[in-house]
Amino acid sequence: MSSRRSRLGAALAAATALVLAACSSGSGSADGSTAAVDPAAEIVIGSTNEPTGLVRNVGGSSGVSQTMTRNVYEGLTSVDVDGSVVPTLAESWDVSEDGLAYTFHLQPDVTFHDGTALTADDVVWSISEAIGPESKSARKSDLLVIQQATAVDDATVRLDLSRPSQGLTFYLASVTVVKNGDTELTSDNGTGPYRFVEWVQGDHLTIEKYDAYWGEPAQNAGVTFRFFQDTTALNNALLTGDLDLVIAEDSPDQLVQFQDDPDFTITEGTSTTKQIWAFNDREAPFSDVRVRQALYKAIDREAILSAVWDGYGQVIGSMVPPTDPWYVDQADVHGYDPDAAEALLTEAGVTDLTISVDYIPDDTTEAILALLTKNLAAVGVTLTPNPVDDATWYQKVYTDHDFSTTLMGHVNPRDVLWYANPDFYWGYDNPQVQAWVTQADEAATEAEQVELLTQVNETIGEEAASAWLYLDPQIRVARADISGFPVDQVTESFYVADIVRGS
Repeated sequence: MSSRRSRLGAALAAATALVLAACSSGSGSADGSTAAVDPAAEIVIGSTNEPTGLVRNVGGSSGVSQTMTRNVYEGLTSVDVDGSVVPTLAESWDVSEDGLAYTFHLQPDVTFHDGTALTADDVVWSISEAIGPESKSARKSDLLVIQQATAVDDATVRLDLSRPSQGLTFYLASVTVVKNGDTELTSDNGTGPYRFVEWVQGDHLTIEKYDAYWGEPAQNAGVTFRFFQDTTALNNALLTGDLDLVIAEDSPDQLVQFQDDPDFTITEGTSTTKQIWAFNDREAPFSDVRVRQALYKAIDREAILSAVWDGYGQVIGSMVPPTDPWYVDQADVHGYDPDAAEALLTEAGVTDLTISVDYIPDDTTEAILALLTKNLAAVGVTLTPNPVDDATWYQKVYTDHDFSTTLMGHVNPRDVLWYANPDFYWGYDNPQVQAWVTQADEAATEAEQVELLTQVNETIGEEAASAWLYLDPQIRVARADISGFPVDQVTESFYVADIVRGS
């Protein structure tokens, strides 16, 4: 371990300890100040994760979820900052004895941001669209257990299921409720503590406090997310006072400039961001499990993690992060072994393999690609890089499945379930995995669900359904007078209503 890493680790540990010591019990948020706060403060947050659009039910990008889900647009439920499911637009719900009917009772006095009252018809529309034939929502396959959504009366929604579902309330958190008939997110059709003001593509997205919010009001006057392609520019904006907070640092090198400065706070938390080299498993040669296993064994993941994070983060061998109860450490199942990789390629009859990789270029991805290229060249495999922009990646890879491999970070919680969907962009098709995922959702107990999903986790890892490289740490940097932001990132949403500036 380098001396720089040791000093940085000590600085991070000290900063994190200070922040966590000041956290209110169970908050999971940075709360480092007891001074009076400024309720009129507008918070400016820096991010490299910009939305790709405001059309609903398209999937493929977490930018809109990170900025606006739970802040501006809400579901019947939400996933809280600690990963738990909490009631949101649903005040409560009842479940029939056979588990096939859920009756949701809506919160009273909820209005959309144009003042229109929320009704059960709006909820039914939103859910029906999310599972409709045109929906490309990433959670659509999970939500298809819903056979029918019915407005019992203005304040009550009934969902009839084809089978019991352990995960229904979790999946429903992904369905943001909008006004009946709306297919896009607008300044009128949110119900959250903030109202959407504007999105200037390539620059910023602004939300403002909604004074008529039905629940706990936001503690600041508004938030602007500023978007950057370059992390150096992002951190320069923080240093010069143009930003209050950076959601996620992508390199320890970026932290050195903040570590001894009392004007800034550094926090290190848990994430669900998996860096993945995903294969198109529906196409040769990736349809051959031996080829996927060979390519995985050819990768020195420890070296990649060290190059990108200098000892932070964690090498993983499957899609499940340690925060999930069905996690099993599989980092060594296909550990770095070039000789075994070459033997598997020979067994599969594959020689002189050239592989195209689509990726959205940034400093982290370029660093990964350089080492990946070197590792694969050592076993006779040539990588052909194909840099694309966000919109192209979404259309080419996510929608059209027109790719061989792709480098991508997945932030979504419980996304291991997508390996049970052969129509998902990576095209992994294992009937046993599909059966286990269905059985886990139908399970009578949580223990049974955990056992089945553990088998899923182990199987996709053994079959190298993708090449999981590492799990990102969640490192944020904020100005010292900013507190109340979540330290961990175990959900797609970045909840901003508790962020305050001390006076």
